[in-house]
Amino acid sequence: MDILTRANALLEERKRLHNEYLLVLNDATLSEGDKRERLKPLEAEIEAKGREVERLIRQAEHEVEQRAAMASAGPLGRVQVTEKRERFILPSFTEYRALSESSPGAGGVLVPAGQAGTYFDMLRANSVVLAAGPRVLPMDSNTLNVPRVSTSTAVAMVAEGANIAPSDLTLASVELKAKKAAALTLVNNELLADSNPAARDVVSEDHIKSVAAFLDAQFLAGAGTGENMRGIRNFQDVTVTPLGTNGGSLTLDALADAVGRLEGNNGNLNRAAWFMSGRSWASIRKAKDSQQRYQVSPDPTNDGPRRLFGIPVYVSNQISNAETVGTSNDCSWIALVDLDQVVIGRRQEITVRYSEDYAFNADQTAIRTVSRWDIAPLDPKGVELITGVRP
Repeated sequence: MDILTRANALLEERKRLHNEYLLVLNDATLSEGDKRERLKPLEAEIEAKGREVERLIRQAEHEVEQRAAMASAGPLGRVQVTEKRERFILPSFTEYRALSESSPGAGGVLVPAGQAGTYFDMLRANSVVLAAGPRVLPMDSNTLNVPRVSTSTAVAMVAEGANIAPSDLTLASVELKAKKAAALTLVNNELLADSNPAARDVVSEDHIKSVAAFLDAQFLAGAGTGENMRGIRNFQDVTVTPLGTNGGSLTLDALADAVGRLEGNNGNLNRAAWFMSGRSWASIRKAKDSQQRYQVSPDPTNDGPRRLFGIPVYVSNQISNAETVGTSNDCSWIALVDLDQVVIGRRQEITVRYSEDYAFNADQTAIRTVSRWDIAPLDPKGVELITGVRP
């Protein structure tokens, strides 16, 4: 088995382990202790696979140098004849890394399609908005117009044999415009060569986690100015219900009212999701009945399911707890979203690239992560915002 095949096989195995890791991580039936016990050996295996891939890359780079005198190049190389000797020209693995993931057979060991899928899985696992399961549409260009029905067809009861009055539905469109999230890190090549676990994996996975957190901040609360997306908090024409002139304490009744309003607007509760800060979820955890019994977690030894009125709850620390409402500057917000009425455009999968040329004079490798997205409401009535949520 050649080095490329072995490396790709290792990456596939690493992807399988990572998928198993995600299943355990998201298993609501397991306690936090059980999760830690199961995740620890999986983390060790994933790191070991990454180190082995790194070793194979170094071995391949060495073999490329050794093959410089070979006469049979195949389609990837060519022989250059000089006065003194023949020289074999073959792309190094550094050059391979710059190849598109669409052509892994040409040597893109670090970015084959499977690896790109793994990166996206990691992004989805670390992003509460993507984990909630919204409609994600691929974008073939910088912009995408998504059609929506603004006025439905009229329906009426008619007598047998009578003419049916025609009616037309009215179409509108929502424009998605790809916005780029990017990160760049320079790493000393000595660290890449000597580190255990492999620094390349550590940095790239940190990039993915950081990009996921940043995208969540954009999906949830992007201001819509400059190069920022317009996130859920700043969607136009959605229903906004403040808890008071100066904010107010969160109650289950306020949440129940939001469910009623969404249902009254024909929202699909089976596709709905709550988004709130950790502080707001902590307040809900403390909700008690008249006999001081906890409502969400009746058994304090176990955390209650993250659902309210049958709708899953997604907690994100990208939701601010420091908004100003009236005289209060410690307010947060909660969104109840019909995910069928919100669309996310994906122009570019999360892509990690490596270059030893960018900072060649400093003997550093540049690690760059890029991903392009946008978000918009198809129907603003599918979003309920509760603002002025105080601790």
